[in-house]
Amino acid sequence: MRLPSLGTWFLLLLSLNAFDIFTTTPAHEINPVTLYVWEQLGFSLAAWLKIGLVLFFGLLCVIARKVASLDDWKFAKKLFLGLLKVLVAFYVFVVLVNVVGSTV
Repeated sequence: MRLPSLGTWFLLLLSLNAFDIFTTTPAHEINPVTLYVWEQLGFSLAAWLKIGLVLFFGLLCVIARKVASLDDWKFAKKLFLGLLKVLVAFYVFVVLVNVVGSTV
């Protein structure tokens, strides 16, 4: 069985990020960092910033693939996959909290 690729994990992260934005209820937000960013940038601009950061991470993956040698890419791919798995797990948790919080 073939494991999911880097692109699959990235698309999962991007979709979870968008789903997090759509399920966020600003009145129930308890994260002080998020509240501070919303105060400084506003909700819409902060949402675009979050999506932009995920897209920037994807761009870094593509650039690393193009400039790295084969041995370096093997290590970088493991590193990127590890980071993506942690970020996906975090966003799954965040989306679950958002969904449960909005239904209660």
